[in-house]
Amino acid sequence: MASYKATQLRGRQLMVFISNGTSSIPVALSTNCTISLNAETTDSKTKDDGIFSAADISGINWEITNESLHTVEARTIDWTYDSLFEKMIAAQPVTVVFGVPTNANTTGVPQQGWTSPGTYTGQAIITSLELNGPVDADATVSISLTGVGSLT
Repeated sequence: MASYKATQLRGRQLMVFISNGTSSIPVALSTNCTISLNAETTDSKTKDDGIFSAADISGINWEITNESLHTVEARTIDWTYDSLFEKMIAAQPVTVVFGVPTNANTTGVPQQGWTSPGTYTGQAIITSLELNGPVDADATVSISLTGVGSLT
């Protein structure tokens, strides 16, 4: 009998890409990424609902976060802290993409770099950018992007 078990997606396959104006490139040396959608609700409870609340969705907001190791190299095939810093202080929305690269593999970064998946795409503003330098550990970079408008 054939197995109908779903195939799991490994977390290492998911990546965050940000547009550089001509293409979407990944955040360098990513170790963790998250996409979150949250519903904003209003209470539309009436006497007919008894003791139970009656929430309606009044809006949806979304956020993408990424954790990565810090690199001191100036690179054009991925985003580093310095290039993300420039994007943040520009105070303009960026196009962000979350998903599995179209050229995902198990051997590491392809020579031409990762290619954007286009799985979840939207405009976002960089709301937080952190560079952490712990003693006796690798320096890390954290970024949070808050959606502006729809996520498709």
